[in-house]
Amino acid sequence: MSWGILAGQGLLPLEVGRGMRNEGIEPVVLCLGDNAGQFEEAGFTVGRVQFGQLGSALRFLKEHQVDEMVMAGRVGKESLLTGAVDPEIMGIFTKLTDKNDDALQLAIVDYFEAHGIRIETQTRFLKHLIPDRGVLTGPALSREEEADLRLGYRMAKEIGRLDIGQSVVVKKGMVLAIEAVEGTDQTILRGGQYGGPGVVVVKVAKPQQDFRFDVPAVGLTTIQALIKAKARVLGVEAGATFILDREKLLAEAEKHGVTVVALDDPAIKDN
Repeated sequence: MSWGILAGQGLLPLEVGRGMRNEGIEPVVLCLGDNAGQFEEAGFTVGRVQFGQLGSALRFLKEHQVDEMVMAGRVGKESLLTGAVDPEIMGIFTKLTDKNDDALQLAIVDYFEAHGIRIETQTRFLKHLIPDRGVLTGPALSREEEADLRLGYRMAKEIGRLDIGQSVVVKKGMVLAIEAVEGTDQTILRGGQYGGPGVVVVKVAKPQQDFRFDVPAVGLTTIQALIKAKARVLGVEAGATFILDREKLLAEAEKHGVTVVALDDPAIKDN
């Protein structure tokens, strides 16, 4: 058995690699874009391919005899709109009835598995990044902030159900921004522009979450966006969201008065 990582942008793929090494697994890493440096510095066997070049990706993985793989990290799905793709992925894309994120990523999973490469869940190697329920850092929540968290949780679950995004920004009972293709950080900044200081941000897993791909994650860039937007609260779903660079993230949140909460239902009671 040979393991691989299909690595998008961000720290999550590197964390998967570390988690594999902790289990005595030495994977090969196929990087989508310009993120190979961090893996080379860590001593992994690395390949490079652009997202959309599915045939090249499969050839690399087969050459390295990969039959088990984890897909992790953000990918530039916008390339599907520019035509920078090969016939394999364009054939998959044009056959999809629904061209949302879940449908596309599931089709890619099916493509690799049809060619003998099983896709493992991201959570297998990243359990240490998933928080339990409760307030992780920061000042106690006001009743208004608790209400905004409840609203944000419900709204984020709903846009997740519709496969639009996983994050929302709310304040004083109003939804200010919902995440789409731009990603969480830009959603936070946009919501902050409308709401001003004190906005509440919530990020959750989709109700139909497939833990083989697109598991929600927050990291240092998330907290930087929160600070820039002068946000007051970050709520993430307990048991279903990755927190990257957890100690640094919580230290920055504490420093800037941002409360970070892990919640598993709309009832926020842990102050």
